Amino acid sequence: PIPEDGQVVAVKVRSTRPPVPARVFAGGAAGQATVILDDAETGVSPGQACVFYDGTRVLGGGWIRQTRSLREVAAAA
Repeated sequence: PIPEDGQVVAVKVRSTRPPVPARVFAGGAAGQATVILDDAETGVSPGQACVFYDGTRVLGGGWIRQTRSLREVAAAA
């Protein structure tokens, strides 16, 4: 299970790019998660895969359903 304060992971949203630091949180519905990247990543779009890693070990992943920029997150706060 994912801790309430999230789990530190590395994620890949493009197969040709290296994994980037992020934190994953359990979603509201079963099988869903929220991923917050430590730094902005260009070209992240719904329909792409997002894979979670601990080093070289694959922890899981899924399909991106929605994205929000840092600007959108700040405006909603």
